[in-house]
Amino acid sequence: MTENVRRPLTTKVHLYQALYLFNRGFEITLAGLKRLEELGVFRDENLSDYEVMLELTRSEANDELTSVMQGYEEDDAAFWDSRYREVQKRLADPDDVFFAARGRKQEIKEQIKQLQAGLARQHPKQPHSKRKKRS
Repeated sequence: MTENVRRPLTTKVHLYQALYLFNRGFEITLAGLKRLEELGVFRDENLSDYEVMLELTRSEANDELTSVMQGYEEDDAAFWDSRYREVQKRLADPDDVFFAARGRKQEIKEQIKQLQAGLARQHPKQPHSKRKKRS
């Protein structure tokens, strides 16, 4: 099993905070462009061109950033799942194995009954004709 390289929680929080600030910066920039257009510095069609370029840049960057962050989250989930399994194993009652085995045995019996019923439907028994004895 590969060892999980854990990032401190503060790093994780900082990643999400940086993503928020990154997107907030785009919102501020877009609002600034809109204000400049209202002041008559930009024509509406120029503003639209800049808006498209900014939103494209933002969406491509967000795609890359969230992809990286998803990798971090998957690593984190694998690490914590492993820890959780260790805790469950440590806390488990040793007799639970016997209860699980008994339950599994019952499941297998039920499956066998179902399979036998299915086979019986596929190959119904032919009634045996008794031959008469000759005297």
